[in-house]
Amino acid sequence: MRALLLKACCMASLAALGAVGTVQAVPSTYPTGTVKYDPSKAYNGYVLIGNEVPRLIDMNGNLVKEWSGFNGMPNKALPGGRIITGTGTWKDGQQDTLSLIELDLGGTKLWEFRNGQQVPEIPGHPAKDGKTWIARQHHDFQRKGTPVYPVPGQADGKGGITLVLAHINERNDKINRGIQLVSEIFYEVDDSGRILWQWKASDHIDELGFTEAAFKAMRQYPPKDNPVAARHATTVKPGGGYDWLHINCLSYIGPNRWYDEDPVKYAAFHPDNILFNSRDANLMAIVDRKTGKIVWRLGPDFGPGSPDANIGQIVGAHGAHIIPKGLPGEGNLLFFDNGGTAGYGEPNPAAPLTGFHNVKRDYSRVVEMNPVTREIVWEYDWYKNHKGILGHHGFKFFSPFVSYAQRLPNGNTMITEGDMERVFELTPDYEMVWEYMSPYSMSSGGVLYRAYRVPYEFFPQLQKPEEVSVTPPANSLFQIPNDKGEYATSGIKGNVVKVNAAGESAAEEEVADEEPQGMHSY
Repeated sequence: MRALLLKACCMASLAALGAVGTVQAVPSTYPTGTVKYDPSKAYNGYVLIGNEVPRLIDMNGNLVKEWSGFNGMPNKALPGGRIITGTGTWKDGQQDTLSLIELDLGGTKLWEFRNGQQVPEIPGHPAKDGKTWIARQHHDFQRKGTPVYPVPGQADGKGGITLVLAHINERNDKINRGIQLVSEIFYEVDDSGRILWQWKASDHIDELGFTEAAFKAMRQYPPKDNPVAARHATTVKPGGGYDWLHINCLSYIGPNRWYDEDPVKYAAFHPDNILFNSRDANLMAIVDRKTGKIVWRLGPDFGPGSPDANIGQIVGAHGAHIIPKGLPGEGNLLFFDNGGTAGYGEPNPAAPLTGFHNVKRDYSRVVEMNPVTREIVWEYDWYKNHKGILGHHGFKFFSPFVSYAQRLPNGNTMITEGDMERVFELTPDYEMVWEYMSPYSMSSGGVLYRAYRVPYEFFPQLQKPEEVSVTPPANSLFQIPNDKGEYATSGIKGNVVKVNAAGESAAEEEVADEEPQGMHSY
């Protein structure tokens, strides 16, 4: 598994160089599927692969259901065997879904939203007068009245209102007068797909905490000192341009202990208010649903003396949400703090010419914080959790893109380390009780955007699967034979774990005094 843990930072570096297909600098062979599993300590259920083709797997990694022909960003499950996914991506946009669609277990359409923008006719999709309506949804959505992710006993979410994160294109001189912008817009749509309410981020730019140095950095897009960030400026498509905020999640606050305690004092946490996260600007904020004003914000300043200094610098975070009521940690804010590069401000060694993406960190962490006191309640960070053992090897947990964290009903946390195509479940005391390496994500560029743990009760039509423990072998014993079927002799005490043509493994005999090696064993 040690080799696996290096894959994220290697992949990110190669992607930045545009050389993934030509340079072999990452492990070429590694196990996929469920590689570790303790059914007695994990929260057992299905796992919904949250990007591209919707796939439902069991805890042992067996494919239970696939909705072929659809691809969501993300895919989400609703009770009764239903999912919400997408019908394709607009080739002239940036991560824009053609339509958001609800399906039953058999793939029958129950609901659809595509009334975001008219574009030139797209073959295979409804058209009139040479135009096709598309949603331009990206990164997130939520059916109102349901939690941000599946929770046992929740409302079924049939019909009603759906919150949608979408793109528009615009010009705004304060942000950057020289290039077309890809800007964020939030919609609420009804059960017929009609837009009832909308909120545009650029209308509230002065509420987001940007300094003049930050605006100056934005106005220097495409940045001379960051060719990766400037990649979209070379050929601006009709729906492309400068994605200045790159909001990657939004959700309703939902019922919560703060608002229940004092609806006046904690008015920002009204259940209908909306939380979002900006990956590129290093900030999270709550929008008042009634007034449209920003009523709570975390970042973008995390410097000494700032209100958010004790949280530590957030860099390119994903998946910010309020933990749903009824789950351990309810009311707290949970997010995946990626690391990598992001942010706008004064030039520094990370961005010496422009100050564009001027914050850099080469490891990830998962943070649970009290949004009222702004104190960290729980945190997973390789450096902090292993200090004194390996030193600062934070890269062993590092996904500079995508990724997610979900609080489970038993208090565990399921983490999608997306750049690794890896999902794992930790107890509150950091014991890993389930670990999965996706065999599917290479078809989607080698990343796993999100995964969701789904209670068995959401799919009553399916027979509950068997839950079989998985104990990984010591890495030193895991070998692949040569083409003659021979295994190398390493001199390591113990037995080689032989892998047959079907991918099944078995030790030749019992290994005495050999402890399983997982991520937390050293």
